Amino acid sequence: MDAEKPPKIAVEKDPQYKTIIVSGVFGGHRPGFFEAIIYTDEIVADEALKSIPPDARKMHIKRVIKCRLLMDPFQAKSFAEWLMQHVKEYEKKFGEIKIPKKATSKKPSYIT
Repeated sequence: MDAEKPPKIAVEKDPQYKTIIVSGVFGGHRPGFFEAIIYTDEIVADEALKSIPPDARKMHIKRVIKCRLLMDPFQAKSFAEWLMQHVKEYEKKFGEIKIPKKATSKKPSYIT
């Protein structure tokens, strides 16, 4: 019977769809939603490379805020579970992901 057939799903990409290389995430939670601000860090070496040898003191980091994700608590938990499942599968296949030791200074709780 047709009632048992799953509905046809049309998939299309938003005109502003893009891939973002994530360097970091900033944000936290508030009543009713979770917020993640995604940013990318890029080394700008143009001035450093104008000297021979290149002068590392003339380099700087350009941090670009790429997007802001807002999720209700249910979606945030679902996303976290999905991500952890993929981390487990990755580690099973490629080995443990070792996180570098964090700086000794205590960060505010809103920074992740």
